[in-house]
Order: sequence, then C-alpha cells, then structure tokens
Amino acid sequence: MTLDSGFAGFLGMLRSVGAPGSFDGEPEEMRARMTQAVEGGWDPAAFAPVASDEEAVAGQEGPRLRVFRPEAEGPVPTVLYFHPGGFVMGSAHLMQDVARRLSHELSAVVVSVDYRLAPENPFPAAVEDAWAALGWARANIAALGGDADRIGLAGESSGANLAAVTALRAARSGEPVRALLLASPVTDFTASYPSADENASGYFFEAKDLTVIRGHYFGDDPETARDDRVSPALAEDLGGMPRTVVGVAGFDPLRDDGVVFAGRLLQAGVPVALRVHAGLIHPFFGMPGLSPAADRAVTELTELFAAALD
Repeated sequence: MTLDSGFAGFLGMLRSVGAPGSFDGEPEEMRARMTQAVEGGWDPAAFAPVASDEEAVAGQEGPRLRVFRPEAEGPVPTVLYFHPGGFVMGSAHLMQDVARRLSHELSAVVVSVDYRLAPENPFPAAVEDAWAALGWARANIAALGGDADRIGLAGESSGANLAAVTALRAARSGEPVRALLLASPVTDFTASYPSADENASGYFFEAKDLTVIRGHYFGDDPETARDDRVSPALAEDLGGMPRTVVGVAGFDPLRDDGVVFAGRLLQAGVPVALRVHAGLIHPFFGMPGLSPAADRAVTELTELFAAALD
C-alpha cells in the first residue's frame, strides 16, 4: 500500500512543527487542540448547503442535539450521527461540516448527537445518550424526516462504536433501525489485530492512543471491555443488525477491527458493504478536504448508505 499524497503531506507538516499527538496530555488539552485545529481549518462557505440548522435536547435531561434539514420535499430519512473523538473530545459543533454533507448528499434530516464525554462521564454515559437520542428521534419522527421506516445511524471511530451499539440495542428491542454507516469503527476493545502493529505510529491516530481511550472511557477494565455495549463485535447474536456499510483506512491501527466486524455481520446473515480505502488514514471520513481520495471515499460510502436507507 502507498500512503495517499495528501495525507503524506499533512503528516509531514505535523512532524515538521513537532505537533503533539491527538491524545497527548490531559482531556482539556486534547479538546483545546482539536477545537483549534478544526475551527482553524474551516471554510464555512464551503460547507454543504442545508435548509436549516436547529438545536434541540433529547428530553429533559438528555443530550444536546443539532438538527440539519435538507433542501428536499416530502418524507425523507432521518439519520443520527455520532461524532469521533475517542469518547473524550469532539462535538456536534466541531463536526457540523460532516453532518451538513450527510444531510445534503443523503437528502436526509441529520441529528448530530452531543453525547457526554469521558473521563468526566465514563461508560455507559455516552451509550445512554445515544439511546436517548434515538428514542427522541422516534418520538419526533413526524417533525423530522417523517418516515419512521427509514431511520439510520452513522458515526466515525468512537462515534461508529456508539452507532453500532445503538443499532444492536434497537434490534434487541424489536424496533431495528434501517441502516448503519460505520467509518473507521472500533468494535472490539479486547482484540489485537495485525493492523495495530503495522500502523502503530506515524499515521496520526496511533495504537498507543487506544490505551488512553480505554483508560478514560471504561477504566481499561478487562471485564467491562467484554461488555457488548463497549465491544459490540462480541455480541452473541448479530443477526438482527441492519444493512451496514463499513469503511476502513489502510493506514489505520483499527483497519482490521472494522474488517473483522464486517465479516462477523456477514456470518450472521446481515447485508454488508465493506470498503477498504488503502491509502487513507484515521479518521478520513472527517478529513475529506485534505485529500481528493478521502473526498471520493466519503462520497462512495454515503452513496452506499443512501442505498441501504431506501
């Protein structure tokens, strides 16, 4: 595999200025760096157009939500989007460009979820917020997309974990969602795959970052790691999961995690579309502006997700 030139330039720039790793330091330092990096590179004029951008709350004590409505008529899908950030950082505000693009390209209402962050709010806080957001969307579907049969879940990295966990819980409840989009997912905190060694360092997201994430999210407790609300790949029965699109990057420690999870879904009889984007890094889905190849990958995955929602 050859690293994409756009990401190679980006990584070279980070090395040249001696930039700290994304998960170096205390959580507040991580969050401040992420905010500065994202907002510093924004071009709001380039954001995908939407009809409206509104704020909401899922119930009296539920998570904050940001609702993006497409420029489309009639009933449309409703998609809950869960942002990346290792359960420690990120927000609906910082990932609004991703949510807007999803809304525009899917012609869907996108509900971006501001779930609680660790370590201040460790597992299962984010899981419960994700579930509350889905319940709120179901209860308000007439005012959202208007089609209760076309509710989808999407996320990247830790957000993909929450999307998968929520889809599994919905299937068990007897009210499965229609489709699932997982970009660079982490689905098994008990496993160690070759990609974690092959891509251990030098590609933005590093294998050592997973140790930090485990510690902040669930205290790096081995028993908790086996809970399928943390590691959905370990669920005894995945057969009720919805049609799923999985996209992974070649230069990602988590590459094999996503590939194996896709395989387990297929073994359970779940329709899956897996795409391995060989030259990309984690988290490519949220960084399409750095690489034409990443932009094409986002478009391809979104088109597959749109088909799964139909």
